[in-house]
Amino acid sequence: MRKIWLVLVLVLGISLGIGTLSWAAAKIVFYLPAWGLEQGEKVVALFEKENPGVKVEIIKGPSTWDEHVGRTSLWVRTKYSGVDVLYEDDVFTLDGAHAGVWEELTPYLSEEEINDLADLQKEYMKIHGGVYRIPWWNGMSYMYYRKDLFEKEGVAPPQTWEELLVIGKRFTRDTTGDGTPDQWGYVTQGTPGEMYNNFCEFLYQAGGEEWELAPGGIPDARAKQALEFMTEVYRNIAPPALSAIGYDESRGLFREGKVAMLRDWAEMGRIAAVENLSDVVGVMNFPAGPAGPYGIGHCWGVVVNKYGANFKANKDQVIKFVRFMLRPEVHRLTAVYEGPALNSVLNDENYMNELAKENIVIPYFKEFLKYRKVRHFPPGQATPYHEGIGKIVTKAAITGEQGVEETLVELQKWIDPLIAPSEE
Repeated sequence: MRKIWLVLVLVLGISLGIGTLSWAAAKIVFYLPAWGLEQGEKVVALFEKENPGVKVEIIKGPSTWDEHVGRTSLWVRTKYSGVDVLYEDDVFTLDGAHAGVWEELTPYLSEEEINDLADLQKEYMKIHGGVYRIPWWNGMSYMYYRKDLFEKEGVAPPQTWEELLVIGKRFTRDTTGDGTPDQWGYVTQGTPGEMYNNFCEFLYQAGGEEWELAPGGIPDARAKQALEFMTEVYRNIAPPALSAIGYDESRGLFREGKVAMLRDWAEMGRIAAVENLSDVVGVMNFPAGPAGPYGIGHCWGVVVNKYGANFKANKDQVIKFVRFMLRPEVHRLTAVYEGPALNSVLNDENYMNELAKENIVIPYFKEFLKYRKVRHFPPGQATPYHEGIGKIVTKAAITGEQGVEETLVELQKWIDPLIAPSEE
């Protein structure tokens, strides 16, 4: 009898042990840099409430881009197993997919879920070779203008390149009488990454292609036109020492009325709404070049690390977690600062009206989305590519240390090895 009881206790213990181990293994490690933390914590709370048997552990990442680059690059290179889901941008989504580190999510998604992705997201699918990221939002670059300054000057926002220069020069002046301009028509961010973005915008507006700037050492006419105009804008209607101007500095000048027009992201639209600046801050499309008023479309969202320890142990739970973010009611939480990446949310008039209270760009979002292009990063080389281009463009557009054609030739020499087919 005693033996029977021992056997029963052993069997029961094993059963309970397996159950405990199974429950304990239902964990997901989620990496969020500082700028995704607020929304991420809300998503996790909702998911855990609906799935009490799963614990999502958040790794709180850095607050600076360079630190995020260093950490993500290391994890991709070493196939780090300590994280399962990561919040990533266009650069690392592409590089991680190319390196075979991110799990392709297409097989796990329904046709309805894929069809609900906005058109710009479908462009990413073509570039990535499938769905490798669940988008949290569809972002884009914008042009802002000071309504009060334009009204005082009696002019309308520029709609073409020519008008941008003419109107910008009217605002570039000395207001104190000391002989030095202290107000300018235009400002942007002069750091290398943003110089790449700025150049792409002018290039798209001219109808050019990122990888064809000076093929065979001969500057492309459209690329030349773009860089010449970019240089003219910076030299005539932007503050000097532009390379030292970042987000804080450019937004500060704009808030103070020191510049009439600001090139920025949706964050400025959020600031204008929060600080009740909608009476003085307006939103306009980019002044159109020969090809149109194009800007940049960009995105952040979540990728799945196929080498993550918990993904290997609990694949179904990890996939369930990332699919959870495609629910329209959950996507609304993540899309609040930039704009929706799902058609079902984008076409929800009530939600969009509510979102407009949070960000002044939202009333223009659907219209401007037609004029946003996905950047053409070379797979596996996205990080050095965009930083390198920004530094080279600066030589012509800001410092003037070399000419436009010379700069385009240097750019092409920089790009060619990065886009060359791998020998592997």
